[in-house]
Amino acid sequence: FLLFLTMRAFLLKPIKGVVGHMQNYALAPEDARRIISPSAGVTEVREAEEALMKLETELTQALRQKERLAQLGQAVSKISHDLRNILTSAQLFTDRIEMSEDPTVKRMAPKLVSSITRAVHLCESTLAFGRAEEPSPTLTVTPLLRIVDDVVDSERLAINGADLAFTCDVPQDLHVRADPEHLFRVLANLVRNARQAIIATGKSGEIIVAASEQAGDWVIRVSDNGPGLPPKAREHLFTAFKGGARKGGSGLGLAIAAELVRGHGGTLKLSETSASGTVFIVTLPKGDGSF
Repeated sequence: FLLFLTMRAFLLKPIKGVVGHMQNYALAPEDARRIISPSAGVTEVREAEEALMKLETELTQALRQKERLAQLGQAVSKISHDLRNILTSAQLFTDRIEMSEDPTVKRMAPKLVSSITRAVHLCESTLAFGRAEEPSPTLTVTPLLRIVDDVVDSERLAINGADLAFTCDVPQDLHVRADPEHLFRVLANLVRNARQAIIATGKSGEIIVAASEQAGDWVIRVSDNGPGLPPKAREHLFTAFKGGARKGGSGLGLAIAAELVRGHGGTLKLSETSASGTVFIVTLPKGDGSF
């Protein structure tokens, strides 16, 4: 009986404690507070606890490192998505530069085109990463028409002879409180999606960007007379890597746009979509309304 009590006190109880620590650690391995602290008096059991502590410490650090790398990869994927679109617009400018008769320009233009093309390919190769949180917007009072004009001017360069018209129905004196760069990305994604959908049909089309001011918010409406969204895209509309409406699309555009709008406290929603066109509505709250 005394031998049993001794075995229980010095061996069985510490082993049971180690098992309990393992079960507790398994519930949340990212939590460093759950890592075992060696306390056994028996040398062999203490060595086992120390080995377990080392293993748990390394595992916790590895999980944290994996999380950081995943977040970094997700952020890179979002940046690459919009950077790719910016570089694609730059490619259109370089096509015109190549037509210059200046000898120096003609000599340097191919290198510029090659560099931009490599950058576009690099951006596209990173789009296999996941999603990440966007930084908080820097809210400033800005004329909405200026942002819309920048978006439309950029998209006009990409129609490549297609019969596509852009209409801007934004009051010249309409100012919104938003992050200009974030809002540009939101509208650029919406207009670009509409442009690509219409051009894919081979038919003529029109994209309209309209805006109005209401009592408590600003409303921006992006509409087109394209073919509408397919059922799969509607099902996963704002889900990254699932809501792509065209072949080869990453599905990131609307996911990014929705997150950027949420960062302003606003909403991005699909108002309607059918064979006669699609309408997206961006709502930005005025908040306290102080300019």
